[in-house]
Amino acid sequence: MINRRLVEFGVICLVLTWIPWGVLGVLGADPDEGVGMLVFALAAAGPSLAALVMWLRHRDRRRVVRWSPVWPVVAVVLGALPPLVASAVLGDLPALPEHASSVVAAAGGILGAAAYTLLAGPVAEEFGWRGYAQPRLRQYYGPLGTTAILGAVWGVWHLPLYFLPGTGQYEDRLFTQQGLTFFLELFPLTFVMQFVTERLRGGVPAAILVHAAWNLSSELVPPLGSGVWVELLVLTVVAAALLPCWTAVRRGRRVTA
Repeated sequence: MINRRLVEFGVICLVLTWIPWGVLGVLGADPDEGVGMLVFALAAAGPSLAALVMWLRHRDRRRVVRWSPVWPVVAVVLGALPPLVASAVLGDLPALPEHASSVVAAAGGILGAAAYTLLAGPVAEEFGWRGYAQPRLRQYYGPLGTTAILGAVWGVWHLPLYFLPGTGQYEDRLFTQQGLTFFLELFPLTFVMQFVTERLRGGVPAAILVHAAWNLSSELVPPLGSGVWVELLVLTVVAAALLPCWTAVRRGRRVTA
């Protein structure tokens, strides 16, 4: 049974995101300029804003983050690894410096790229997905059930972007290899984030780091094209490798390499 507050969170999240994105699409507004960019950014923060609304309404207790030098490093490595490994397997690493330089320059330099990477997705979403929805889902469905449900909801939330000109999803199209793998990747990525937030107790900051590392590395490597299936495979292997680690941490045993 889904908790009533989770349903409430989901409805608020979709209203805050889908309606503004839908209006932008109907009006043909550019999401990268002027008022269109502001509306797009606020709508993209729907998950975190929905979590804020729920907290203001119900004042749920805050969850404790265990500050440690381990989870930030693990979060960054797990997020950045799949795109980089896929690029290496496909032989695209020699082209990485030139492509990465052009991406950073287009973002206004290193600081601009870092700010955009943190805000556009990680901060805008993770207080909702990993901060509010994930721990409540896990009370009912456990880690694997939570991965399936939250991964699916995360994917559905992105759907309007495939019909909004000016977005990366619109360029990739929905019924393509890129569109399909985008949705499939959200499931193992959800489990990876669940591991660093719940088992390593990094909380929302850890999820933000995974999300930011994933987004940044995906942008810096040359486009994978049909090689996105390699990226999906690597990400799935990473998530599968974390499953026994999750069990070991849960039982209080030390995990050795």
